Amino acid sequence: MALEHISDQELLERLVQVDARLLKEGQPIKQRAMNVPIEVMREYGFEHVPIVVAGFGKGGDFQRLNDMFHKFYRKQDTAMGGHIGVFMYRDIFAIVGVPHVYGQRSINLIECVELSDLQKIAIQSEPEILNAMLDQVIDICDVQYGVPEVRKPFRDNVSAFRFITLAQLNLHAASAVLTGGYDHRGAVQSALLASELALKAGAAYSGLSEQRLSREPFGHCRKKVLEAAKIGLPGLDEQRIARTLDRQPDYVKNRYTFDQPPRRKAGHLVMGAQYITAEVVRQMSDRNARADLSSSLSRSYPA
Repeated sequence: MALEHISDQELLERLVQVDARLLKEGQPIKQRAMNVPIEVMREYGFEHVPIVVAGFGKGGDFQRLNDMFHKFYRKQDTAMGGHIGVFMYRDIFAIVGVPHVYGQRSINLIECVELSDLQKIAIQSEPEILNAMLDQVIDICDVQYGVPEVRKPFRDNVSAFRFITLAQLNLHAASAVLTGGYDHRGAVQSALLASELALKAGAAYSGLSEQRLSREPFGHCRKKVLEAAKIGLPGLDEQRIARTLDRQPDYVKNRYTFDQPPRRKAGHLVMGAQYITAEVVRQMSDRNARADLSSSLSRSYPA
């Protein structure tokens, strides 16, 4: 039976009921986005549900329900996005969105940054800023693809894999604060914690237990954690990471003080944390977007 004689109101009521049932069963929204229209059609007697997302045959009952589901929820609720990051251009925070890519596909790094068309033109005449932006996009790409692909023996180290995963989550939080138009000060702690967790992933692989890392001389002393991480991850750019850490405030003191970094300083703190996390991820995975570039690009940021 076709659904053309079923009113939108009736379909919406059925869709909402099915969505609530699948939610109760534990299905996340991205899974329900496909399953709800299918289940609604089955309730109306369809045994086989043809799904055409593009080209000849697109439309019909499934598409009608699919469109209705995506009108019921906001675009950001059902988005299948990848890791997001941030790039600070002048004093504005632009989202860096890295798509999920399966197989091989060329990516225009500049197009990953949500700058206006005029800003993209202007940045071409600012080589230092352009190179910094490309450095950040590369870092964010490596985090996006590298964390899920952490290889053995790093993945077998439960603490190391958990720490690097949590570092990525804290980068998400910091980027969301800056790019969402919220108070920039809310991103500082997440940036500091991301840096610490990324380095502790390396230190854990070097043989230090979580209990040992929680005590002196480590704790929140990221420079000491870096020294330990370097043992297990000898490919780390220790000097550049150390310089980046020197520009970070003390984690504990920052947590309890009203005196927080100004806007641009906060932006650099988050971008520095993106670099540190990516540097660790590159050692723990086979991801290195810079090595895959069609032309060589030397790193300039952070200095």
